[in-house]
Parts: sequence; C-alpha cells; structure tokens
Amino acid sequence: MKKPVFRSLFLRRLAALLCVLALLPLCAFAEDPVDEPSELDKTVDGKFRQFAARCGEVVVAKDGEIVYQRCYGYADVKKTVPVTTDHYYRLASVSKLVTATGVMRLVEQGKWDLDENIGTYLGGDTPFFAASPRYKKTGINTRMLMTHTSCIWCDKFSDKPGVTKAFNVKTAKKEYFYVDKPGTAYHYSNYGAGTLGCMIEAITGERLDDAMAELIFDPMGLDAAYTTDYLRVPENITSEVIRKFSGEVDIDNDYIFSYGSCQIRCADLCRLGMMLCDYGMYNGKRILQEETVREMISSQKGKGDITIDSPYGLNVQRLTVGKPINHQFYGHQGMISNILCGLFFDPETRYVVAVVSVCPDPANRQSKIYSLRALVYNLLKITWNEFVEQ
Repeated sequence: MKKPVFRSLFLRRLAALLCVLALLPLCAFAEDPVDEPSELDKTVDGKFRQFAARCGEVVVAKDGEIVYQRCYGYADVKKTVPVTTDHYYRLASVSKLVTATGVMRLVEQGKWDLDENIGTYLGGDTPFFAASPRYKKTGINTRMLMTHTSCIWCDKFSDKPGVTKAFNVKTAKKEYFYVDKPGTAYHYSNYGAGTLGCMIEAITGERLDDAMAELIFDPMGLDAAYTTDYLRVPENITSEVIRKFSGEVDIDNDYIFSYGSCQIRCADLCRLGMMLCDYGMYNGKRILQEETVREMISSQKGKGDITIDSPYGLNVQRLTVGKPINHQFYGHQGMISNILCGLFFDPETRYVVAVVSVCPDPANRQSKIYSLRALVYNLLKITWNEFVEQ
C-alpha cells in the first residue's frame, strides 16, 4: 500500500529546526579568516585544493567518537554559500553499502534469504526463475548481487530494460550478461546492486526511502534519503540528483536510486561506518547483530553457489591500502560525474573515515578513477597517521 508523502517529513524537519537552534557549527571554513586552521586542517584543505574540489568534507571517528570534522569550499557554484556540516552529499556508489545495511536488517527479520532466487521476491504474486539466458539452469541470488558475481553487465542498465524483464530468463537479453557463469567471476555491476533497492520495495511494499527510514535511518537518527524530498533540509544539497520524488513504488525502475543516489551529511555517513566498525552497535543500541556484520565483511566464496573470492563481502569492499599504511580496511568508494567519496572502517583499531567531495568532472574515465583513489586515499592516509599512528 502506498504511504502518504508526508508520513515522516514533518517530524524530520521539525527535528532539523530544533537542531539548528541548539547547535553551533562544528567545523571551520577553509576560507574563514576568523578561525585559525590547524596544521591538519591546512593539510586536508591542500588535498581538496589539489584536486580542484568545489567543496568537500572529512569526518573521522576513533574508539566510537567523532574526533575530527573539516569542511572545505562552497556549496554552490557561484561561491556564495560556504559548505557546512548541515550540507548533504550524494554518495555515488557508497550508496550500495548504505543499501546493504537495510538488506541485512530484513535478512535478520527472516523476510529475506540471501540464497533464494531473486525472482521469488521480484515476481510478487507471479514468481519467476531469475537466470542468465546464457546459463538458464543457474539461478541468480542476492548473495551474487552483493558480491558482484551475478555476471550482469555493468553499463547495460542505461538501456532501462526493467528489472523483472532483465532477470526473467524468458525475456532477458543475452547482452545484459557477461559470458561467465553467475557465481564464477567478478564483474562490478551497478545494475545488479541497484536491483537490491527494488527487492527492498518488493519485500516491504514501501518506497525505498520509507523502508530504509524504518530499517536504518530512524533507529540511528541519521538524516539521509535517496530522494531530496525525504531530507530534513532539502535545499542544503551540494550536488545534482538523478530523479525527483515520484511518490510511487516502481519496482522495475527504482534500481536507479539504491546503487548511487543516497544523499547524506558526512557526519551521518561516518556514524553509519561507526556502527559497522563496532559490529552493529551504535550509541549503545544494537542496529545489526554482530554475526551479520562479520558476514558482511567476510569472503563469500563457497556460499550460495559462489566459487570465487570476490573483493566484496556483502556489498562491503575489502581492500588493502599500501605504503605507508599497508593495512586492510572495509567500506566502499564511489564516483559518479563530479562526485568522489569514500567510507572506510577498521574494527581492529576502531577507526572510521568518511570523505565526500564535489570536483570538476575529469576528462576521461582513467583520470576519474585516478582522482577518486588519489583524493580519497590521501585523506585516509593523512587522518590515519594523525589519529591512529600518532
């Protein structure tokens, strides 16, 4: 059943107004002459400036507390509004990690089986067997989507075939799939990951924003949404969005939200990382079970017909950052158009860093990848050295 558009907007915006009255700015502006920046501030600003960022923010947590927050630049292209901690950033592919937390809440509630064929959920009253037309007897399950081993062609989502059409072996087109058998090869797929949002809608009967608010955002007190209409102060966005609020659940096409459209304040992104870093606990409250988070960050090889060790657990990237750190982290990184961002956490040291930025759109894909890794990794290393290796 469709829920009223204003179901939770009033309470959220009232809460935002009270927060504005109660809180002072938490970070200094790079261009504000009143506040003398620290050496760390200057170093962070220098990295944003090196990559010509219009605006950006870094938030660091250590041992369950936010210990550093730095804003840089302007929220608008006319350079009239300095960015503050009240501004939202679109997360690009980091949205996949956010969506995964909602998926796992539903798994814990017994409403979702990671190894069940996804057509069981997407088909509703008429379930179907989701499979690649190349391998009609090998079903596609959620675990494959979350590890990027479903062998769905990453960029074919732009053709908008419709989720149920793309996954139904009777109607799917072969060009939507790699030649590899699902579960046997790693191919990063926006379309596959975005389908998780459609499945959340199919299972809950709610819009993704409503469902995620109930599952994750409201229990943690996060100001986040996949469409601007659900944000507490929607005018505070720093980057463009893909689609405006439609008010209708559209299981065939809502994949576009969950793979790259989550919008959130940087501090709230860091808080989500703090929850995962502490194995599901946040501010004394259990959001996810410990075993759930351990499963999210673990290799899925040998589970759900997956035969390889993907670089992803359950939509959580497992990556090792090289010299001078040489340490393994968990999280996700994202880039879309001119947006670069990342969330990394390390349960061993209880270190979390969230980086968000809006930069000029690089000239080509290779320079875009370089910009993402260089900006985000540099800020990770700088803050790691300051708060962990000090």
